[in-house]
Order: sequence, then structure tokens, then C-alpha cells
Amino acid sequence: KIRTHHIKMEVSISVRCPCGMNKQHTPKHYRFSRRTIALIFGSVVGQASGFGVVPSLTPKCMKKLVLGTVTLARDDIDPEKLLNDAYQRGFCRFDLARTYGGGEVEKIFGRWMEDNSGIFGGVERDEIDIVTKGGMGNDRYGDPNRPMCTRESLQSELMASLEALRTNYADMYMFHRDDPRINACEFVDWMNEFVDEGLINEWGVSNWSFERIKHAIEYAKRTGQTGPTATSPQFSLAVPRGQVWPTTESASCPSKEREMRWYKDNNVEVMGWEVLAKGFMANEEQWSENDIDHSFINGPDAETGTDAWRLQRLQRAYCTPDNY
Repeated sequence: KIRTHHIKMEVSISVRCPCGMNKQHTPKHYRFSRRTIALIFGSVVGQASGFGVVPSLTPKCMKKLVLGTVTLARDDIDPEKLLNDAYQRGFCRFDLARTYGGGEVEKIFGRWMEDNSGIFGGVERDEIDIVTKGGMGNDRYGDPNRPMCTRESLQSELMASLEALRTNYADMYMFHRDDPRINACEFVDWMNEFVDEGLINEWGVSNWSFERIKHAIEYAKRTGQTGPTATSPQFSLAVPRGQVWPTTESASCPSKEREMRWYKDNNVEVMGWEVLAKGFMANEEQWSENDIDHSFINGPDAETGTDAWRLQRLQRAYCTPDNY
């Protein structure tokens, strides 16, 4: 039965029994991953080369490239097509968050995994690396005065994420923002409880300062616990002027080089976000220097959460003489 990429296979398998006789067994249904099918049948599947797709015996898993999903819930996006195209090109690591689309993005991704699982050309959970984030509660924009995170509220967010994603664990769970009102040691303790419970494999932090990350790792080592294995700051060739979004951190400035070396020496993965500065570094016609409305950039703050607010913050951060 074929539906898009789905093939249900009825297979009869002949096995040699211990008595030495060949015995034909009743047809059964088996699940095969894309990689297994390719090896069995030598089928040709797509693998990206630059922006085109060339034949490859088996797709390669690009662990170093993480596909952001913040736009999946937009009306002008076909999420299933986008995710299928990405997966066929070797993307197997996806960055999500409880706040993306008000929780809708995690639901979309969970449906995509379930609808495309266990069949030829399909998605196997153990081939997907899910990175999701939480800890902000109902705050969507990084308000430093949001209600304080607790172990109970964090676990509630994590369980809601897993339910939406239709999985019983996350490969990595991150604090989406720091909360300096809470001792970093408490965050370490909470995350290790989730690791021990099998809810997450690893944990990391997003938009934490270097000093807080270092403190968390040192505490984890002293107490024999697992420290954060990844940090996710803004990181691009375009160095932002100030915070791109409220309560975020950037590692783009050359002055951060010492910190980056420390992360490497201590096996902390750096997962940069907005690596193309929201397209500014990919399209020379976007926000052309001659077309920028400086009265808008330097004028009163737009209403938080609106499209004008997002554009204003992006242009304030990236549209600088040095970046041009």
C-alpha cells in the first residue's frame, strides 16, 4: 500500500530450522528504515550536494547541521513538505521549543514523525535527534520578570513537550532562557533528575552567559552529576548590536574567542542560532543599506510581539556599518 513515502511490505522469510529443514513461515509485516531498505535493495535515494540532490546509496545523517523549526506553524509553510525535503537531504537533528507557535510546532513535528514512521522511505525515531527547549512558562519573548521557574513547572513543560512530540524522551532538553534569580546549581539538579528518569538523554542551555555555564559545569563535576553538554547562543558572521531578542546571549563578537576555546576544551557543543542573521547574510537585497528606514530603527519601540517589533529588533541588531 503506497501513500506518499509509505510502503507496507508483506514479507515471507525462509529460515533454516535447527533440524536442517527449510520451512516457509507465514507472511508477516516488518518495519524497515530507509537505510536498511537501501542496503537490501540497493535503491537510490536523494542526498544533498550544495542545493541540489544527487544519487547516493544511503542517505547521510548530518549531525552537525540542526534544522530550526520556528516557522513550521506559519500559514505560508507546508510543514510536511519542508520536513520531508530536509530529512531526505540528510537532516536528522531538529531544534524545537515549547514556545514555538504556542506549542503548535512540537505538535506538527510529532505528527510528522508518527505519520512517516516505520516504512520504506520513512522516519525512524532512533534516527531522529530531537532538541527541544523549555523553562519559560507562558512567556514567549524573554521577559526577565516572568514567573520564576520551578522543578514542578519545568517538568510539566517537559511532559507537555514529549506528549506533543509523541515520544517518551528528548535527545537533548535545553533551558530556553536563563533565570539569574535561580542558582545554577538548582538547574543542574533538576536536569539530572530528568536524565535519571529517562525523560532526556542530555541537557543544555540556551542564552546563558559564559560565567553561568562554567558555574553549572563546575558544580556538576563536584557533585558527580551530568553538566550541560551544549550551549545555544546567537552566533553568526553578522555581529549584533546589543541583544537580538530580550534576555538572549551572543557569541558572535571576536571578543568571545576565549570562551569558544573553553567550550571546545570542555566538550561543550555550541549550537548557534540565527547563523544567517535571519537571512541578512544570505541575501544581499534583504535590508539593503540604502533602503533602511533609520527613523523606524531608531524610533519608539514597536508593540512587543508584533511583526513590526520583530523587524525593528532584527534591523537594530544586524543593520550596522560593520555588518554591511
